[in-house]
Amino acid sequence: MADTVLVIGASGKIGVPAILAARRVGYNVLAVIRNEQSQSKLLRHVGSQEGITFTYGDPTQEQDLVNVVDQVKAGKLPDFQHVFTAVGQLHLKGPIQSVDMETFHAMMTVNFEADFFAYRATIDYLLEKAGAKATFTILTGGLATMGYGGVNSIAAGALASLAAVMTFENLKTNVRVNEIHLSHIVTYDSEIEEKGAAVGSKASEFARVYEEILRREDIKASRISVADDSDIYELRIEDKLPSSKYLDLVKKDEKNLTEDDRRALSEIAAVFSL
Repeated sequence: MADTVLVIGASGKIGVPAILAARRVGYNVLAVIRNEQSQSKLLRHVGSQEGITFTYGDPTQEQDLVNVVDQVKAGKLPDFQHVFTAVGQLHLKGPIQSVDMETFHAMMTVNFEADFFAYRATIDYLLEKAGAKATFTILTGGLATMGYGGVNSIAAGALASLAAVMTFENLKTNVRVNEIHLSHIVTYDSEIEEKGAAVGSKASEFARVYEEILRREDIKASRISVADDSDIYELRIEDKLPSSKYLDLVKKDEKNLTEDDRRALSEIAAVFSL
């Protein structure tokens, strides 16, 4: 039976490429959408419902995502082995001192918390039920370092840190965690075909990035950076986590640890437990 990808943020300009990528590798899709309007929008951009199961849920409400996983466990929705999350909304107004706190909290919820909810709701299922091929892929944005995105830049920085923590905590699990770090414009094919575009890539082109992540089991604990069209066709892959003595020790197989290694790990653990 074909694998299934759970896509959170399915009808957006990044969710659509994820669905196209899943189809290309022969996987099915379990798409979390807010309502019938989102479903119709998604179908316009992917062409048909072939291989897609829809379920309703608001990704900014953690319980909605927990309910999706509960329905999977109950056999009401298909099992999934892969999760792709890309939830967000642009609010580029500035300067940031002029942004009221209600807006700030709302933007952090949709641009950061929703992806955290996606991870919290699904990771235990992936660890326990998804098998050796399990993946969790999160989209983060280049606004984190560009600085001109206002609240979006702040949320993007938090997302990049979340991706690092997820990566670290799954270094030795069955789940391949990867981050797609996007500093490029991606839009629906129909919009570019109708209006043209001076910059940016079609969703169908960008789909290749996630397609490669699904196909290649060697892509693990990685950041895949996309800054222009060329990065779509020749993936720019680097380790998500920096090189350090501590991380090198953590990555070591238990049976290969020396006494000095064990002592170092023990001392480091003691520091973090203070």
